[in-house]
Amino acid sequence: MKFQKIFLFILCVFLLLAAIGFVMPEDGIQVAEVKLDFPSPQSIFSIKTDTVIDVEKTLADLKREADLSQIKEVEDSLLFFKDYISNNSARFYLPGNDYTFLDRFFSLLDSARAGEQAVHITHYGDSQIEMDRISSTFRQALQTLFGGQGAGIVPAIQPIPSVSVSQSYSGDLSRYAIYGDTTNIRTSHRRYGLLASFSQLNGSATVSLRAAGYKQTQPNVKEFSRVILLLGNNEPGFTATCNGVVRSIEQAGKGVNTLVWDFDTPVSGTSLSMSGTAEIYGISLEGKSGVSVDNVPMRGCSGTIFTSLDSTVIAQSYSAMNVRMILMQYGGNMMPQIGGEKSISRYMEMISRQIKRLQGANPEALIMFIGPSDMAKRIDGEMKTYPYLPAMNDSLRRTVMANNAVYWDMFHVMGGRNSMSAWVDHSPPWASTDYIHFTDLGAKEIAVALSDAFMVYYQFYRLRQTCNPDLVREFMTETL
Repeated sequence: MKFQKIFLFILCVFLLLAAIGFVMPEDGIQVAEVKLDFPSPQSIFSIKTDTVIDVEKTLADLKREADLSQIKEVEDSLLFFKDYISNNSARFYLPGNDYTFLDRFFSLLDSARAGEQAVHITHYGDSQIEMDRISSTFRQALQTLFGGQGAGIVPAIQPIPSVSVSQSYSGDLSRYAIYGDTTNIRTSHRRYGLLASFSQLNGSATVSLRAAGYKQTQPNVKEFSRVILLLGNNEPGFTATCNGVVRSIEQAGKGVNTLVWDFDTPVSGTSLSMSGTAEIYGISLEGKSGVSVDNVPMRGCSGTIFTSLDSTVIAQSYSAMNVRMILMQYGGNMMPQIGGEKSISRYMEMISRQIKRLQGANPEALIMFIGPSDMAKRIDGEMKTYPYLPAMNDSLRRTVMANNAVYWDMFHVMGGRNSMSAWVDHSPPWASTDYIHFTDLGAKEIAVALSDAFMVYYQFYRLRQTCNPDLVREFMTETL
């Protein structure tokens, strides 16, 4: 068939479809129990939104409501905190509404300033946190207050660019990950480590790491004074060299091991040469005290892979690296698969199992789940929130709290239903035109909101250290 005939046929089909769209009523045609609907040409070739959300005001209000600088009296402070943890859209949802739930972790952070080992916070998430987005701003806020250096744990082979660390490798390393493209080769075992990925060393390899020099690179990641190599399942005679100092493991071992290098003065880069056979679970660039935040993005993941990890390896890794807080930021990748309450319930069951697995592997860690952002798709010619997203967000909040973990409602921090369109339309854009992902600027806005909320709860903790706990309890339980 000639090209002209093919083109004419396709054109006739489009014209026929357009004609049907023009004559079809906006509310469709009901035939018995079936409703026939057909999009109009205008709805196909135009994008409408029904949002009137002022995202500038939404986030400015959150910033203002987290500002304690104008509060002078203790009673005014308690009133402020009581209102914040009861009503603010950026509040943390705490199990049992227990306002003391975070106290043990805050006490640990206070001790970390003068400690001999950094406290690690491991931030797991989907593609929203790629390139160290969100994690980097949150890290800087905590390191500014509690001390700490470096970007935390990174894989030996980094497939995703980062605004914090520039790295490369050469030699006999092969990367394996339990998440992502199913065509990637999986291992016959489940020893993927706390990054849900590892690099197999068979021979010799060198990994070069340096603080990145981008505009978005945060100040505290630009130097580090300690390097930790996290490895396991090694054969005898494994050696590693960093800044001319050789460390070795003479005995074979299945379990997790660490090799540590401390520097007298902070450095901005280093190289790590390894020789032998071992599974490399990660390399940490950190300070000798303070806080370290690990960024672990998992493109395409819905947060349901943790039960597939070897529990012994991740438990030993968490202990070795002093991981005392775990952030889980998931839900967005599951949303397109949610078609009703049954699929929401199935996802809640899976998330509950993941939280329990992490709690079993690291019973000392605080777990916080960051819910999905708003996401929009074309519905009747308008960009609207996915129909079941609000219901899934509510279910996630209840499920997380029921499992003795903290929930942060990013959906409502953004502004709630149909807020994503306002983030896309913001100038400059805070979200991309896929109506799913934040831009770098939008990710920073979310990270600032999370950091501000964290600091509010920390300041509330600090205030209560100076007050009679019985009086505070009586005051707070009047409305909680």
